[in-house]
Amino acid sequence: MNIPLPPLREDKCLAVPHFPAPFQCVIFRNWGLVPAERIARVIGTDPETVRRLASDLGLPAEPAVSPDWLTKGYITIIRANWHLLDYDALCDLLEWTPEHLAFILREDDFLEVKLGHFKPAVPDFRVRPLTEDERRRTAEICAVVTETEAALPPVTVQPFEFAPMFALHSASGIPVGQPKFEERYCYSYCALYGDTFRDRALIDASFPDELLEAYRNTGVTGVWTHIVLYNMVNFPFAPEFSEGYGERQRGMRYLTEKLAKYGLKLFVYFNEPRSMPMSFFEKHPELLGWQNGAYGTLCLSEPAVRDYLKNGVAELVRNVPLLGGFFTITASENLTNCRSHAQGTPKCPKCADISPAEMFALVNRLVREGASSVSDSVKVIAWSWGWLPENMPKVIEHLPDGVAVMGVSEQAKQKVIGETVTEVLDYSISIEGPGEYALSTWKHAHANSLRGYAKMQVNNTWELAAVPYIPAFEKPYRHIRGLVEAGENAPDGLMLSWTLGGYPSPTLEILSAFYGGEIPELPDLYRTIFPDADPDRLTEAFHLFSEAFDEYPFHISCAYNGPQHYAPANLLHESPTGFTSTMVGYPYDHMDGWRGIFPPETYVSQLKKLSDGWNDGLAVLREATANRELSSKLKELIDCAEACGCHFRSMYLQCAYVILRDGRDYETGLTIPEILREEESIAFRTAAIAAHNPTIGYESSNHYFYNRNSLVEKIVNCRYLAGNH
Repeated sequence: MNIPLPPLREDKCLAVPHFPAPFQCVIFRNWGLVPAERIARVIGTDPETVRRLASDLGLPAEPAVSPDWLTKGYITIIRANWHLLDYDALCDLLEWTPEHLAFILREDDFLEVKLGHFKPAVPDFRVRPLTEDERRRTAEICAVVTETEAALPPVTVQPFEFAPMFALHSASGIPVGQPKFEERYCYSYCALYGDTFRDRALIDASFPDELLEAYRNTGVTGVWTHIVLYNMVNFPFAPEFSEGYGERQRGMRYLTEKLAKYGLKLFVYFNEPRSMPMSFFEKHPELLGWQNGAYGTLCLSEPAVRDYLKNGVAELVRNVPLLGGFFTITASENLTNCRSHAQGTPKCPKCADISPAEMFALVNRLVREGASSVSDSVKVIAWSWGWLPENMPKVIEHLPDGVAVMGVSEQAKQKVIGETVTEVLDYSISIEGPGEYALSTWKHAHANSLRGYAKMQVNNTWELAAVPYIPAFEKPYRHIRGLVEAGENAPDGLMLSWTLGGYPSPTLEILSAFYGGEIPELPDLYRTIFPDADPDRLTEAFHLFSEAFDEYPFHISCAYNGPQHYAPANLLHESPTGFTSTMVGYPYDHMDGWRGIFPPETYVSQLKKLSDGWNDGLAVLREATANRELSSKLKELIDCAEACGCHFRSMYLQCAYVILRDGRDYETGLTIPEILREEESIAFRTAAIAAHNPTIGYESSNHYFYNRNSLVEKIVNCRYLAGNH
């Protein structure tokens, strides 16, 4: 498929002045992620020279490079090199074709959006002789890196080594009662978005037995995964787009059989029909609905497109008989049906007489008809994400029998933070559901004899995705309790996570206590889950964490554009970069993007309240676990709590840095040298935790937000800036 790469912006280039030469940054960021031979090829030298240059920077002897980085961590590699290498060099480093890179950027969970929609210009990254001053600065870097590596604990676990962590949760002390909710499904903590179904080794890596066993024992009934339909079934309009679809179907069947051994089902995220490049419509002009830039919709007013959607679903259900169901999004960031981006004025003349409600219902009806033509047991769940509130009841009224309706449980809940009124669209733990809008969604579903589902986030959210779970346990506890106590408006099933939040955590254990319909007391659950800590002090610590997290300055723009996921590794810049923060991508130094709707003083003061309150909780947690033999599960909890504290404090410090650097009228009580020293300390502490816990910094759809190299680079960055102050 001729998918275009993001356009090049020659006017946008990000300097890396803490390295004397750009090629040194290329070596530093890729050391241990890709073989020295590839780095050498990209920067125009030989492997032995690369090893010598790495040693000059203080990097340890070349480690054995895990192939996992290129199969499970390629997003980390792309993100590390996006500002350093041009497209040809990036493809050379990954050993990908430009076509494969373009496909990944478009289809791997909006990666192109996360990178900013464009390719920045890059400096000259080729090896060249260093000047005397550059050699002196290189020696200074070598001293910093050598000192840091000597002080850090050695790495005792490798990245992606999650199975032993999952095994900590293979047994729960909380019995799961008779199901209160008919399904409780989440995204596999370590599932990959790429072409996973063609490779059984990747399937097993994405859905390891240890994780599936932990899910079963914490009351989870299913997992979900993303597909593109034309990759999974024969695409009748251009069969070449479907190359390998039979192999993918066999891979999906293998996965469903594996899941069944643990009593789990597979649910498919269905965002169809996918738009196609305009080159496709040169041969099929009759299928074009609405053209939007380089892409156009497959118009559902055309019978052939309707047949493709319905028959494709039927083919998948027929050939994967253990498939649990589909959940659909009909109005997402993806351009799909002709109303997916046009709930106001119609953009497709052929669909002008079809209302958004009718169009969204049509997609779900076709999916339902296709599935039910083969099996009545396959569920179809219509997610209301993206529907305008005035369309929600209309869509439900048009849905056929047998389709469930899912709403984001915390959607439309409001909260006053400072003097700013904020409201949830989705994905918040700090603002708890269920809200009235979600309750009305399930009420409308029940009134139309349809089932209702609640979409939740219980482990983490885009408020902080770099830890497997946020131990502010009172918040998900109150959320699930509110669902159970909602009476006749209560949902019938739960979706427990988006791509983030699928870790088999103590949070899932807490939720599982509700599945029998009982209302357990939270301190009792703590005693069961963590019997090796002082229960009263532990309860106090979790209360302080929950109260602190309540101060989080939540708005969707803050959740998507804030620095929270990368904070300990997010570089500081001596002067404004001019780059704007991107969706769950680069924070840069764009504080005005981080704060969203909040005035600067509100955003910064809330981050300080969050950080200070969290540190109070950490102090009590340390008391609760002092002088005790700690279980691995409790050690993991401490890691998560400490890492959260590092991220929250770093968020505040980076705001303070931008304020001071730019001479803004706001009193921080800090100086830039103080900020640099503390930021350096936070990077070090985060690297120390990650040395023994591979979950720190990881999220499945973004891979590693940071690794040891990038955290050490942050220390180099801070020392460089300190030398200029």
